[in-house]
Amino acid sequence: MDPNAPKMRVLVVDDEPSFLSFVGESLVELGYIVASAPRPSSALMRLRESPFEVAVLDLNLPEMGGLELARRIRAESPDIQVIILTGNPDLDTAIEGIQEGVFDYLQKGNIKIARLERSVHEAGEKRRLGIENRELLRRLAESNRLLTALHDMSTALAGERYLDRVTAGVVTAARALLGSDVVRLLLFQRSPSGEMLVELGVGDGADALAGMRLNPYEGIAATVAQRDEPVMLELASAHASYSSRLDRGNTDLPGYCCVPVRHTSVLGALVVAGRPNMGPEHADLLATLARQAAVAIENALLHDRSLNFFTHTSELLVSFLEKMEPSFAGHSRGTAVLADMLSRRAGLGDTERRSVHFGALLHDIGKTRLPADLLSTERSLDEKERELIRQHAALGLEMLRPITLFQDILPIVHAHHESWDGSGYPLGLKGEEIPLGARIVAIAESFDAMTLRVPLERRRTLVDALIEIERCAGTQFDPQLVRLFVAEYRHRDDPRAGRG
Repeated sequence: MDPNAPKMRVLVVDDEPSFLSFVGESLVELGYIVASAPRPSSALMRLRESPFEVAVLDLNLPEMGGLELARRIRAESPDIQVIILTGNPDLDTAIEGIQEGVFDYLQKGNIKIARLERSVHEAGEKRRLGIENRELLRRLAESNRLLTALHDMSTALAGERYLDRVTAGVVTAARALLGSDVVRLLLFQRSPSGEMLVELGVGDGADALAGMRLNPYEGIAATVAQRDEPVMLELASAHASYSSRLDRGNTDLPGYCCVPVRHTSVLGALVVAGRPNMGPEHADLLATLARQAAVAIENALLHDRSLNFFTHTSELLVSFLEKMEPSFAGHSRGTAVLADMLSRRAGLGDTERRSVHFGALLHDIGKTRLPADLLSTERSLDEKERELIRQHAALGLEMLRPITLFQDILPIVHAHHESWDGSGYPLGLKGEEIPLGARIVAIAESFDAMTLRVPLERRRTLVDALIEIERCAGTQFDPQLVRLFVAEYRHRDDPRAGRG
């Protein structure tokens, strides 16, 4: 036996006192911890009091046979290995013993201590290897589960374009993967003087940290972010850079890990705390998630900057249009508000709804390519001038086509004057050939135009405008969208109320 290995516990059961004493004392001399029992009932009692690795049982016992006792022992302690001592071995008994999981048979009549010791040792090794293999399989299954979950979460993060959703998704993913009590994602900005500003905090108590200014390398999270090196501890307070302002958590459980979140302009840290028995594999998993998160955050920040530019540019274009066509001031924004209402009622996703919003906002932008006096005149237009006005849908498409950010709204701008029955322009599209966003904007812009105070045209009441929209269902407008629009509008206050 390995002198440094923990002593194996052996249960010996035999109703012959002298033989029971002989076997027990021999095993004790060999370095085992031995408990002896003369009867099956006392053996089961011993088993319930403390664990054993090996049981050495006489085949013929009072109360129940050795094989029945072996069955009872393994039912209560499945990992224990059983050795049977018998004076009359036979094939049927051996087969039954194999079925009950008996490790070995030894003859009592000429038992040799070396043979007994070897059998006990090998039985103990079998038990140990069985437990280790089971644990290895469990850890492998858990590792596969975590890797699959990490892959799914990383895919979801990579497909998300908005910063708030990316950061919330990172926190949710870290909590799901590690099952920790506290999860925080912190993004920093370094000042020219070397100070660290907490630019964004997401997760448990992290929102209260936003805006905090820190000295260089104050706080574990800020230090990890700057040095690009992970930290794993039992308690965060044991770290030299610990800051009660930044690092104090909301858990009393041990287990702390902080990994850097860095990519190009992204400087941050992902923190988990309150996860006992955290090992290197957990830190590696968290670091992998943090690397994926950094890329997703960088992409989301780029998208946010693009969206801000997109929004600002759209507002400038609309303002320019309103100066050219003052009679329709507010029409573009009113149309966007009504389109928002209908796209929500129609159950569109966020990305589609954003496209519809900006498509509605810019639906008339092609008019900026028309003569200014044509748009500002308060006289009635002749047929040639009306035909010129109708070109604004195609002109809008030409204006916005070179701008990559506007690609999703091009079909809406181009087709918002198409009609359900095919009588519209510029292409004469019919039914569902017309893009859904364009069908939504067609209803929204018509309703807004009818209820807008415009020179030379009678402003309709809201009720009359709704009646007109319903009258044109199936001819000018998608009938299903008309039903949704009218139902939503009648059950809500006018979403345009208070617009400028």
